[in-house]
Amino acid sequence: MNSAIIFIRDEEEKQLAKAPYLGGNLLMHTVKELRKLKQIKDIFIVGTDATVPGCISKNNVKDVVKEIGTEGRSLLVSPLFPELNGDDYQKLFDRKAEGAIIVCDDMVCDAFALDNNCLNDFQRIKYETVEIKHKKVRKFTQEDATNLKEESLDDVIVFPLTSSVEIVEEVCNYLNIKPGKISVNHFADGETLVELGESVRGKRCYIIQSTCKPVNETLMEVLICIDAMHRSSAAEITCIIPYFGYARQDRKASPRQPITAKLVASMLENAGANRVVTFDLHAAQIQGFFNCPVDDLTTVPMMGQYFRRKNLDPEKVVVVSPDHGGVKRARNLAEMLGCPIAIIDKRRPQPNVAEAANIIGDVEGKHAIIVDDICDTGGSLIAAASILKEKGAQDIYVCIAHGLFSNNAAIRIQDSPIKEVVCTNTIIPSEEDLSRTNKITTLSIGWMLSKLILAVSCHTPVSEVYALYE
Repeated sequence: MNSAIIFIRDEEEKQLAKAPYLGGNLLMHTVKELRKLKQIKDIFIVGTDATVPGCISKNNVKDVVKEIGTEGRSLLVSPLFPELNGDDYQKLFDRKAEGAIIVCDDMVCDAFALDNNCLNDFQRIKYETVEIKHKKVRKFTQEDATNLKEESLDDVIVFPLTSSVEIVEEVCNYLNIKPGKISVNHFADGETLVELGESVRGKRCYIIQSTCKPVNETLMEVLICIDAMHRSSAAEITCIIPYFGYARQDRKASPRQPITAKLVASMLENAGANRVVTFDLHAAQIQGFFNCPVDDLTTVPMMGQYFRRKNLDPEKVVVVSPDHGGVKRARNLAEMLGCPIAIIDKRRPQPNVAEAANIIGDVEGKHAIIVDDICDTGGSLIAAASILKEKGAQDIYVCIAHGLFSNNAAIRIQDSPIKEVVCTNTIIPSEEDLSRTNKITTLSIGWMLSKLILAVSCHTPVSEVYALYE
């Protein structure tokens, strides 16, 4: 088993790890380059409390030694140099020597490969010098470390509304900026008042708010906040709505029904939103309801990374779509895990009531991963899990983007055949729900959102945020 260890030795390097680089920071860039080496299974980060999706944080190298054992080779990288690329790491990793130092145009980079059984004594290894022809490496200085904020964020303010305060704090921590000052109050009759606590004139403003329960109140907060920014001369207003309420009302399923998703889209635009960002829309075509740019991000790469870390045998895993509409989502996850898919033939006789009828595909003796966008009452997922169990599936996992968990769904999940429900914090689970079951695991979208804001601010492709989870 081969590993990479990013070893941060002192406080100065800890600061340098946060230094801005290519719309991110040096630590993230180093991780991205290491992931180009396919034979590296795990990436450990030692000596800093920074969290990177898919990496394992440890306090010291001894803790790493205990986890990876003595077999194989590891690549140690320290300090953090931005211009190292996968080919140079590869040349270093393939060497027979215990250790090596990369020398690039008279600049030395402390990156070396060594046998795992030498990790305990790595500080005493005599390194060999290896010449590699390579573009000049820029070494970051203490001045870079003190200027941690991206220049592209100088005119950016991220505002929290009531349903997403924790997410905004996490995002702003990653971006090394302070959350925007804002207050949300209510009159005695229930009217909502949103007041900005700082100037937004000429600023690029980001509002983060999931329009979840109570849906109408959270939606009105967003609309009123947009209006306040628009009337205060904000240069650009981006609404980040991790969970887009009313998305399930995206068509006329029967006569005389409204298309409320279109209504909400029109209200956001009319209020003054310049861009909308959301996660896992119930139907991708909802993007067409807007005339402004819409980024519909997906949490599937995050889920794929989580299940890859479980080290399940791909030949014994099947990804299951709970209905025909979710086949594309299931296919994407299956490709990441290298396993087949199955489809459940589901009928919905009335709202919040689902019946699973049959399964298309082989699930017998396999670990089943049901992937869906929303868990509301849990009826669909529990019905799917039950029929999978009847057809001989082993452990049954569920991964969803939005965990609504309405009407005691947590209790029903606890009593169901489901082994684990993996959801994101697009909707932050209540303490009450978490106390009712030990089967819910929550993954954070904070890191992905911070990189999205950087991508939009730096005018780089938004799709690159998915590379964090490869």
